[in-house]
Amino acid sequence: MKVAIIDDEIHCIESLNLDLRSIDPEIRVVYKSNKPTEALEKLPHLDIDLLFLDVEMPHLNGFELLDNLGDVSFAVIFTTAYSQYAVQAFKKQAFSYLLKPIDTVELEEVIDNWKSKYNSNSGAIEGSKIQELLKELKEVDHFKNKIAVPISDGYEFLEVQEIIYCKSENNYTTIYLKGGSKHLISKTLKEVERTLEKYLFIRIHQSYLINPNCLVKYSRNNGGYVKMCNGEELPVSNKKKELITNFFDAVKKQI
Repeated sequence: MKVAIIDDEIHCIESLNLDLRSIDPEIRVVYKSNKPTEALEKLPHLDIDLLFLDVEMPHLNGFELLDNLGDVSFAVIFTTAYSQYAVQAFKKQAFSYLLKPIDTVELEEVIDNWKSKYNSNSGAIEGSKIQELLKELKEVDHFKNKIAVPISDGYEFLEVQEIIYCKSENNYTTIYLKGGSKHLISKTLKEVERTLEKYLFIRIHQSYLINPNCLVKYSRNNGGYVKMCNGEELPVSNKKKELITNFFDAVKKQI
């Protein structure tokens, strides 16, 4: 059994590592990190069976890390002192969890549980179950929506609500944020659109993807353009004019 451990507290990682070895010498901890941002980059390339994941971590909590990973093939066991609601959510979605400080008896039971499921070919925790849990936690606002954007030495995490619009720069994309800052990333606008479409971002032009929450005005003059909350005016292509009109009609009905 190959295992990874992600926890912002090093002593928790080492304690769990020792406990796992004492429970079963065949358990191999192939990756451990107290840096969730680094783990986000490494995990997709690891061949592991189980991930022990802390929930409450600075910069990027366990839920946000999983959300940015997308579908996963390994089982996730949360190690947490999180709220009662979260514990109930784990139970509801048939997830495993361990409350800190971790009890070795409970740890052994979780490992035996996983082995039982694995050996019966029923699989461990399905990736789709993780997505169900993340969706449920988002609905009750247990964590803010963040996306990971690649930078020269790793990733930076941006809150979706801070993004005003994204502009195509050939094979790159510039992300414009509230407050005036911007980020040039090595992804095409189409790739960025795939990431942001679940947050209902609108493609108004081959070069522009906008956050509808930052949309202030739509004008049919000068070929058609939208005004964003930072004062920028962006062109709307002929093909997208109906989409923008429908958006404003839908908003109007809510008023």
